[in-house]
Amino acid sequence: MTAIEVLEEGLSQHLGRTVQIIESQSTPLYSFSTHPIERIKVTLDDSQQLSVIFKQLQPITDLQIRSCGQEVYLYKRLLCGKHLGAPALYAEHHDEINGRYWLFLEDVGEWKLEYCDVDEWLNAFRWLARMHATYYGKDRELRTLNCLSEHGAKFYQHLAQMAGQSIQKNQPQALAYFNQLMAPLDNLIAHLDNQPQTLVHGDMSCHNLMVQAGVGIRPIDWEWAAIGVPAWDIAKLLSGWGKNKSRLLDTYFDEFVLHTDMPFDKGAFHRTLACCDILKTLWYLRWWIKPCQNSSFTEKLLNKIADRWQWLKREHN
Repeated sequence: MTAIEVLEEGLSQHLGRTVQIIESQSTPLYSFSTHPIERIKVTLDDSQQLSVIFKQLQPITDLQIRSCGQEVYLYKRLLCGKHLGAPALYAEHHDEINGRYWLFLEDVGEWKLEYCDVDEWLNAFRWLARMHATYYGKDRELRTLNCLSEHGAKFYQHLAQMAGQSIQKNQPQALAYFNQLMAPLDNLIAHLDNQPQTLVHGDMSCHNLMVQAGVGIRPIDWEWAAIGVPAWDIAKLLSGWGKNKSRLLDTYFDEFVLHTDMPFDKGAFHRTLACCDILKTLWYLRWWIKPCQNSSFTEKLLNKIADRWQWLKREHN
């Protein structure tokens, strides 16, 4: 089936009538996504015009194959009906044999959170708190969806392994320092394993939160969604906020407790957030390939990990 045929079939189900696309115009979108994304403007047989986001998931590794398949099923099993503010799913095509993982999604515009002032960021943290609180401690329920990976020892160790390989390739003189910093990793993993789990977006950057006029926060790019600790999302979304972090965190905490019956320990959360700051930095060491070719940049990231370890040590004592 062609992309237009898949979209016609999906729109027919979505709109509850047989749909024929009589005209379409496609424009590539240049975004932070690792997969090709297009905006397709279609005209239907009743003259209705619709803007659709066409995401062609192109997995290479086994891990990417799993994440691509998971995103397709996540939209069908959890995010359908614009649940959690996600874009509506108009159509999908899931062909493992030919490696096709297509998503046709509601176009929620181009206004990203990164363009917004602090008030909209506060709304984003309220949205994130509601999502986390809704599924807080409900990891068994989330597993029944059978479309989510899990953050655990294997995942965290993989982050460290990939970061180490990146350093060995780009900054081999820093490898001994890195290995020294990873010595307490098992303790970090043990702490995270003992914390309540929830649904996490997995790649919670300002590029993946759209702000739609009259609607609000519209999260996109769910391919890294998982069962994990809420601080995983918070650590990434807080990046770069400096002295305003406390205001954003307080807003998150206030909203979180309104939407959960589970006990919530702020002290444990701050320790978990420090752990996730370390893991987030490992993520950056792996994926920020060009910046990490600069020795001073890599050293800055490694020193950040060292600072978080020192903070955790002081808290423990």
